[in-house]
Amino acid sequence: MPSEIKTNTEESGESTSTLVFGAASFLNDIGSDLIAPIWPTYLRNHLFLNFFQLGLIDGLAITITALSKIGAGYVSDKTGRRKPFITLGYFMSMVGRLGFIIAVGFYHILFWKSMDRLGKMRSAPRDAIVAAVTTEEKRGRAFGLLRALDSAGAVVGAVISYLLFTSMGYVGIFLLAAIPGAGSVIIIAALVKEKKGKDVFKGVNFRGLDRNLKLFFLSSALFALATFSYSFLMLFSGGFGYADEQLPLLYILFTVVYAVAAYPFGRASDRIGRKPILIVAFTLLILTAAWAYLVYDWVTVLPLFILFGLSTAALDPVQTTLVADLVEEENRASILGAFQMVIGLCALPAGMIMGYLWETIGALVVFQYSMALAGAATIILLMIRVKDFDVAG
Repeated sequence: MPSEIKTNTEESGESTSTLVFGAASFLNDIGSDLIAPIWPTYLRNHLFLNFFQLGLIDGLAITITALSKIGAGYVSDKTGRRKPFITLGYFMSMVGRLGFIIAVGFYHILFWKSMDRLGKMRSAPRDAIVAAVTTEEKRGRAFGLLRALDSAGAVVGAVISYLLFTSMGYVGIFLLAAIPGAGSVIIIAALVKEKKGKDVFKGVNFRGLDRNLKLFFLSSALFALATFSYSFLMLFSGGFGYADEQLPLLYILFTVVYAVAAYPFGRASDRIGRKPILIVAFTLLILTAAWAYLVYDWVTVLPLFILFGLSTAALDPVQTTLVADLVEEENRASILGAFQMVIGLCALPAGMIMGYLWETIGALVVFQYSMALAGAATIILLMIRVKDFDVAG
């Protein structure tokens, strides 16, 4: 039977478990976001990849992330183990980031980035554990703490990257990023142990989708195909007066906006409903793409990252929650798995299509493509009827 994990401090229970996983997540996000601000220029200016290759790598990373979460959740239940997937996940991410140092071309970096993202196998078993050790009344607060520590780690990592990149360079930052990653592995290995528990993964199910769910799957898939990566935005911005050493400041702006706005958007969705907030998220992406046509210097670049941060902050806490709202409890877990798989699979063709358009035609065509698909996604979203909070439909 699958397992449930408890910390060695034992019966202090839920708060200790959440803090242990939160600390590991905080350190891992420092490592991840030490690299994120310099990642686009590393691919483009150090490895000399074209935009199609860049889009493929970023898209595949999101796809692998989604599939690894689903796969690990399934195998974790079948084998009865949680901790090995969490420990191995953090370890793989650490090794993948070190592998960036020895990458000399497209296939090398594709391999190491895939290993880094396979490390996301830790997410589903970890979330299952947190859900198991917390009461229903405190569960939202526990996951909120994890998200807050994720965001804090991202900001800290991005700021350190900006401050040290000029003196340390790419190799130095990649080496530095391994240190907090190792800390995450040690925390999980030392402070977590297993005991028997119950299954939490319910598989992936596309059966029994009603009209609203089908429309939402379609709308979300179109929106995933419309969503460009922050890498594209940063490289686009490089043509308006930002040196490679200054581009991380734009990533920091995006990260801070996201960290500040995600919680208020989540709270607002509880008050006025998921659908209105999702309409805001979709509209903000359209505005981001439209603003690209108004950029002419380094100052006018800034709203791109503010709008993109707001769009992501409005989307992340609400999208899967709306799926849960639209489906009955007994099928919720399996349909959520199907939804996450669909969104993850869309990321790969999205990255490839946008990379091809930029490489063959130009950057602004990418934003036209994004506006068209995001607009279609918004129209479909407006057709969905949601109980209790049906404000826009």
